[in-house]
Amino acid sequence: MALRDFQTRHVGTVGGAIWAIVQPLALVVVFYFVFAIGFRVQSPENTPFILWFVAGQVAWTFFNDSLMSITSSVSANAHLIKKTVFPAEIFAIIRIVSGTISHLIFLAILITMLLFMGIPFQFERLLVFYYYVSMVIFVLGLGWLLSALQPFFRDIGQALGIVLNVWFWATPIVWPENIIPEQYHWVLDYNPAYYLVTGYRQSMIYQSVVWPDLWNTAYFWAVTSILFLLGAVVFNRLKSEFVDVI
Repeated sequence: MALRDFQTRHVGTVGGAIWAIVQPLALVVVFYFVFAIGFRVQSPENTPFILWFVAGQVAWTFFNDSLMSITSSVSANAHLIKKTVFPAEIFAIIRIVSGTISHLIFLAILITMLLFMGIPFQFERLLVFYYYVSMVIFVLGLGWLLSALQPFFRDIGQALGIVLNVWFWATPIVWPENIIPEQYHWVLDYNPAYYLVTGYRQSMIYQSVVWPDLWNTAYFWAVTSILFLLGAVVFNRLKSEFVDVI
C-alpha cells in the first residue's frame, strides 16, 4: 500500500510538471499562428512577435491563475477551517508559492527563446524580479479581498472568470498598444496589469532594458497599497465567520 501511494504521488508530481511545460507551450503555438501568421500582427520596437507575446503571456498567466486560485482558496479548504484553528490567510500565500513554480518554468522557456534569438543578457534584466514581487503583492491584496467575500457570495468565482477574460483582451498581450489612438493611451496607464505586462517585456526582451516610468510606478503602487491593506483588513474582519457559511 505504501509503495502504491508513493507511485501515485510520484506519477502525479511528474504529470503536473509535464503539464506545466506543455500547457504554456501549446498556448504560445496557438496564439502565434492565429495572430502572427493569421492576422500578421506586428509587435512594437522591432521585436519578434513571438518574444513580445510570450513575455506578456508569462506575466498574465501567473496573474490570472494565481488570482483565480486564491479566490476559491477559503471554500476549497473548508475542511481545515472547520476542524482546526487555522490561519486562513496562509492559503493565499500557498497558492502564490505553487503558482510560482509554474511561473518559473514558463519563464525558463522565455529565457531559452531569448538565448536562441541572440538577445544579450544584462545584469539589469534582473529587474524582472521587481515586477514579480509587484505582481505578488497586487494579487495577494486583491486575492485576500475576493477570497474573504467568496464564501458569502458564491458567484464571485464565476464573475471573476468573466472579468479576467475581458481584462485579458483589454490588456495589450496579443495586440500592440500602438494600434490605439494616442489620445486614448491614458486608459492603459490606469490598468495595473498593463504596468506588469509591460514591465516584463521592458526588462527581458528588448536589446536594452527600459526602466519603469515614474508616474506609472507611483500610480501602480498607490492602487496596490490600497488593495493590499483593504484585502488584509476585510479578510481579518470576516475570517471568524467562515465556519458559519462554508
